[in-house]
Amino acid sequence: MNDDKTLFQDVNALIMEKLNAYPDDVRELAIQAIRLSEARHPESAVADQLQSIVRRLAKQQEGDDQ
Repeated sequence: MNDDKTLFQDVNALIMEKLNAYPDDVRELAIQAIRLSEARHPESAVADQLQSIVRRLAKQQEGDDQ
């Protein structure tokens, strides 16, 4: 099990590195999703947190467009 945890951490680190090619808001959302899943939160809690992040990012985007 410990090897699985290390493997997932390595994979997640690689994913986060690859996310550098994406816009800031996409990268932030993806990284938060990874962190929340690593923390072993229930799916519903992860979904609620991500929904909150999406709303905040959308409001920021609207403000930037004006």
